[in-house]
Amino acid sequence: MHTKTNQEFANLVYKERIRGNLFIATADGDRGHFHFGCWSTQCSHEPPRMLTCFPKEIEGYEIVRRGGVWTVSLVAEDQSDFHDEFFLQNKQDIRSIGEDQFIYRKTGCPILKNAIGYMECKLVSFIDNGDFGLAIGDIVSAEMLRPDMKNLTVNSILDRGFLNNNKEEIQMPFKGFDLN
Repeated sequence: MHTKTNQEFANLVYKERIRGNLFIATADGDRGHFHFGCWSTQCSHEPPRMLTCFPKEIEGYEIVRRGGVWTVSLVAEDQSDFHDEFFLQNKQDIRSIGEDQFIYRKTGCPILKNAIGYMECKLVSFIDNGDFGLAIGDIVSAEMLRPDMKNLTVNSILDRGFLNNNKEEIQMPFKGFDLN
């Protein structure tokens, strides 16, 4: 989700795509940032690479450029409350979410412990692209944590009225947080 959702002419068609809901984390040693996104995809088989979009309006845009690492956690259908609390209760850092909700692997970036699975990425290229930056990175580790679960989709979040029913209460994760 970003602040320009529903403001572009192509949205009538675009919003009908099935989009997985992803929890994106980045860190640079001093600062960290979380956001939910759906603009992330594999962009190479040899070597395995991901492309993940970072809105310029969030601190994560600068953190991923400095730190050069990020994680993509696939959010499960049973984590819709977690999604809602992130935006409505400002649970947007490790402390407020709970340290016990994360695991750490090769990059040191937080990974959702109860995600379906995750990919850790190391930055190899960063492209300035309009109001987003495109981070392209080698996948340095990936693991299925709960392969029996289905992905919480952006479509299901919109269908249940989350955006329309909570416009005034939604708190966007513009700022990151201290890691130390």
